[in-house]
Amino acid sequence: MKNAAITSATKSPLSPWRCLPLTLWLGLGLIAACQVLLLLDVNRRGGIVIPSPTPLPRPNGALEHVARWVAVNMTGLGWIGYLLVFDGLLTRLSRTRRDPTIASIRARPNRFVVAWLTSIPVWCFFDWVNFYFMDAWRYHGLPPQFSQRVVGYFIAFAAISPGMFLAAQLYQRLGLSRLCTRRDSANRRAAWTIVLAVNLILAGAVLLLEPKLDAAAGQRLPMWASAGLLVVPGTAALILTHSVMVGSVAFGIGFTLWAVLARDPLGNLTLWVGLIFLLDPLNHYLGGPSILADWRKGRWGRWLALMAAGATCGLCWEFWNYWALAKWTYDLPFIGGLEHYKYFEMPWIGFLGFLPFAVECWVVLNTIVLGLERLGLRVAEPLPNDQAVI
Repeated sequence: MKNAAITSATKSPLSPWRCLPLTLWLGLGLIAACQVLLLLDVNRRGGIVIPSPTPLPRPNGALEHVARWVAVNMTGLGWIGYLLVFDGLLTRLSRTRRDPTIASIRARPNRFVVAWLTSIPVWCFFDWVNFYFMDAWRYHGLPPQFSQRVVGYFIAFAAISPGMFLAAQLYQRLGLSRLCTRRDSANRRAAWTIVLAVNLILAGAVLLLEPKLDAAAGQRLPMWASAGLLVVPGTAALILTHSVMVGSVAFGIGFTLWAVLARDPLGNLTLWVGLIFLLDPLNHYLGGPSILADWRKGRWGRWLALMAAGATCGLCWEFWNYWALAKWTYDLPFIGGLEHYKYFEMPWIGFLGFLPFAVECWVVLNTIVLGLERLGLRVAEPLPNDQAVI
């Protein structure tokens, strides 16, 4: 009987090893294999980092050709492995806690697909703002054929939003969802204060740095115009209406417009928060998930989980990006000497942008889903509760 009990415990579905899903192993294996092949290519090219005036040596043999292909496509391959890993971690947590809603891809596959597909146009919007108005980042080593680039875009761009959301879902379930308060009046004041403080701090930073902008070709906005866009509408809306939602929309409009009109990398400071404050109140009005509504109800975990997920993905992005042959670099002159203190290609202070970026992508996804629902297209499953991210 004793041996039978031991055998039964060993075969329990909650045994730690039996709870590790196949996707977790596949993801870890893919990332490890790609890293080994990438290091092989880096060694073959003598440590040359793109962009470089030194031509790359041609690969010899089948293994080096495979390593060179991995080096070109490292970002997309890394993100496939990343998604598999986090699906495995969430599935593992779902099994051990016997809660199927945790495993978001398996429980809500349509929502994951929508997040995957909409991530492409969302990132294309940010690229459009960058390349036409800011020029804060640049791509290097992209394949010359557009058809080859499209495949890379479909994988790398599409994985941006789901990657952050899966990480945030895990962080929520590991404990951040428990960060909540019950005092409604204090929560409303906190939401009001956060919206006002964040926007005024960013607006003040922009106005202090703006005199350093290049005024050539009429690119610099007059100071009064910048102050009018960044400070006046949102502050006036909050004071006149006492509504955090109305004030948020006013700040969001001004911040988003300033990122386009300033025509300078400094627009990064407003681009990565503008859509949050512009669209999140709309999501609340339409009855969907909302960060501002979370704040007003004393739920703090979801936005903290999203920011932590943005930082996690930022670390992975820059790590995989640096040695890749198809990659990006940054030009952020407004941070001055801090631009030289880097984590691979990203200046350390630039990591602050990854935090609101995850929140912004989540807000945009909810706007798209709610908009489609208003058109009669229910393309994604509803979130199971107020703590879920995806």
